[in-house]
Amino acid sequence: LPAFTGGGPAGTAAKGDTASAPAAAPADTTPAAAPATTSEWTAGTVAVNRSTRGVTVLRALRVGRNTGFDRVVLEFAGSEIPGYHVEYVDRPIRRCGSGDTTPVAGDAWLRIRLEPAQAHTDAGQPTVGERERALTLPVLREMEMTCDFEGQVEVVLGVARPNRFRVTEVRSPGPPRLAIDVQQ
Repeated sequence: LPAFTGGGPAGTAAKGDTASAPAAAPADTTPAAAPATTSEWTAGTVAVNRSTRGVTVLRALRVGRNTGFDRVVLEFAGSEIPGYHVEYVDRPIRRCGSGDTTPVAGDAWLRIRLEPAQAHTDAGQPTVGERERALTLPVLREMEMTCDFEGQVEVVLGVARPNRFRVTEVRSPGPPRLAIDVQQ
């Protein structure tokens, strides 16, 4: 499974993510530290408002298949996880800034909004290389970054059905990460 990332090995999950590639790759068995926050399975909204000491940089996006759910991992530079708002949204899916519509595969759309955050360097270079990607996981159909503007990053997941999801913050081992699991 190719990584949807600006760096890191293809098809891998950071230690503690427990995501595995769809192929017969062995799962990461390194014990993870207890997450700071894990939401319950929901089809509603999960929101955490957080002020950080600046804008947090999104540096990688990864996907993986697990038993019973597909996982998206958002990895951040530094030591902070920005505030986030995760919920299902209706079409049309719009890009921030321009307001242009963009098609996203699937029959439901799960939007992940991060703030204060950015997916580019101060010089304007993207920190996440591939910003749109078709997926062939049991539930996830497409992942598209629809916003990286004025301290806000949005990623929309096109899913086969509006299945329940949960959000987990992982702070160690490794860099801070936000994992979004969508039930299969």
